[in-house]
Amino acid sequence: MSLLIPQPERLLQNLREIHELGADGPSRRKLAKNMFQANLKRTHHGWSSFANRLMGTTQVDVTLNFASDLPFTYRPGTTDLLVLEQVFLDGEYRVEPIAADSIEYIVDLGSNIGVTAMFWAQRYPKARMILVEPDPDNFKLLERNTAAFKDRCQLFNVAVSDQRGTTTFFHSDREYGHSLVRGDDSVSETVVRTLTVTDLIEEAGFPRVDLLKMDIEGGETIIMPTIASWKYAPRYLIAELHPPYDFDTFTEHCRKVGLKAVESGPEFRVNLPFAARSEGRTEARV
Repeated sequence: MSLLIPQPERLLQNLREIHELGADGPSRRKLAKNMFQANLKRTHHGWSSFANRLMGTTQVDVTLNFASDLPFTYRPGTTDLLVLEQVFLDGEYRVEPIAADSIEYIVDLGSNIGVTAMFWAQRYPKARMILVEPDPDNFKLLERNTAAFKDRCQLFNVAVSDQRGTTTFFHSDREYGHSLVRGDDSVSETVVRTLTVTDLIEEAGFPRVDLLKMDIEGGETIIMPTIASWKYAPRYLIAELHPPYDFDTFTEHCRKVGLKAVESGPEFRVNLPFAARSEGRTEARV
């Protein structure tokens, strides 16, 4: 085992950036301390185990510094703060230009512990949200981290799939990596309840979908082929893709419901695969 920590300068930058998200001194100190642990998990598993024993893994509560301060709960020594980094520091789900008041109905597939929901709540203040997370431990934190705006959220402790029922769900050693698809890092499995995208829309009573976000760790290979059967095709779709599902396949599936897949450019500035409804098309309905 090497005793060197890769890219120490990047680690220090992360600590400074995450520190600034805290709304008060105690929150900033906790975030910086635990981001050090998160970076070790990302870069050096040998040091990560040692740091977790030394610094602890007890659940932590902080307050984040946004337009209105938000309470946030996470698990030190896990990937929770890496998700916070991706969403709020790296801007992974930021799309420009989409007017803040134009998004009223969001479907978030793979809500994890609620970091993206917190982002949507800040960025789109009129939006109501369907939040879907099958893992029970993540779901408990999702409930907690969305409590401040719970009147805008409908939470589903299910997996999204191509049919209603139950299915095998694979747990990863990365807390954001659980999936319907067995991966190289799968460490256990369980059975979870499943709903389709249409089931979710109907149970929530949404009249349309303005934005659908999908980060389901390979499950897009199951979900995207069903897009033509969704009650409403979204106006915008943003997705994290995992091999073997690629951008060309994503483009073809989107095209079937009048969505045009685009890469970052003059029309939209995006950081992930993204699709927008072509002009003159309406939502697909069943």
